[in-house]
Amino acid sequence: MNTEIALKVEGMSLAEAMGISTGGTTTSQSSLARVNQIHSALTETDAEGDEHIKIPVGAYKVTLSDGEVVYSKTISTRIFSQRHQWQRWDADAKSMHKTLLSTSLNVDLKDTTGRFNLGRPSGYIKDFQSLPEEMKTIIRGVKRVRVLLGVLTLDKPTDDKGVAIKGLDAEIPFVMDVKNNESMKAMDAAISQIINKKLTPVEHTLKLGSAKRDLPSGGKYAIIVPSLGEQVSYGSDDSKILQDFIDWISGTNSWIEGKHKEAAVGNISDADAKIVGSIVEVREFEG
Repeated sequence: MNTEIALKVEGMSLAEAMGISTGGTTTSQSSLARVNQIHSALTETDAEGDEHIKIPVGAYKVTLSDGEVVYSKTISTRIFSQRHQWQRWDADAKSMHKTLLSTSLNVDLKDTTGRFNLGRPSGYIKDFQSLPEEMKTIIRGVKRVRVLLGVLTLDKPTDDKGVAIKGLDAEIPFVMDVKNNESMKAMDAAISQIINKKLTPVEHTLKLGSAKRDLPSGGKYAIIVPSLGEQVSYGSDDSKILQDFIDWISGTNSWIEGKHKEAAVGNISDADAKIVGSIVEVREFEG
């Protein structure tokens, strides 16, 4: 597998670019489709008052770069790169605070609040129960996120009424935030299967399906269920696609750096903020 010749990003090793251990012009965020897995079925009530499911729990919602929204129960993907990030929803501002995208969460990452790690310590927390209640609340509110970048094909695209959509056969560059721990582990296992074949994730498709899980409240949520598709050869545009993803990551991090600087006015200094990471004993993040 001569990946250094077949797939290149200038100034970076292939592993660095992908952000996955194998053991140009700036692309704006709007140029990538945004993929989400839905956790509540989309339904429609008929004239008799009966409710019918049009889009089931676990289906993939794909918001295309032009704003069009389509759905597919399964999607086929090729993963080009991944990064890690902390995120926290700000209910008052109705916005998501984020850290820099990184290949590791075992470091202090600048965030859009002007601090680091959205207030939580970096790394693995050895003894959560020994922490002050205020710190526990912060940690509970900050979510670990896996950001996947790749190309997808929609297996059976529909609109929100379940009506088939035609003309979406080409590979679509996408970004997807994976927040569920079970989904992360499933994706790790699937990617490891590809790597064990002495291939990069770009050289093998992954078909993403879903499974339902029960909530204590009685509701449902969905997890990603990946399965190996087929081995493929590098495409003529794959190096450019990978470079575009690296540019997207760089552009996103530049935006977060800017927000960090804006919000840091009046906050404690960067040097003092880093002390947050030493409040508790930590060891390498274990996932």
